[in-house]
Amino acid sequence: MRNAGEANAMGDKRLVKATLPPHTGQVRNCVDFETAFRIALANPNKEFATTGNDTPFTIVASYASRGNHMNEPVLKFISDGQERARSYQCCWGHKTNCNRTHIDCYTQAVCL
Repeated sequence: MRNAGEANAMGDKRLVKATLPPHTGQVRNCVDFETAFRIALANPNKEFATTGNDTPFTIVASYASRGNHMNEPVLKFISDGQERARSYQCCWGHKTNCNRTHIDCYTQAVCL
């Protein structure tokens, strides 16, 4: 198995970031969570690009169906047909979400 340095040296676009605790750090997003949710609802096929390596993604706005956030609004960040990360309102404005996934490269790309 290759380490992150070898993978990137070989032209791999994936960016491996260190694991951080939930809701780590503060980031400035272009819009607040409610506005991002409305953007996603109104533009379900709009393509964005991550701030890290310009990976294209779309956003699915929905409501959590289980777990600690049941019935809460959630933004799911989809790339290549797979969910790569998600953000609840409590995660918005942080580098990582509740599950310690880096979301800032997605949330900072959501602008009007």
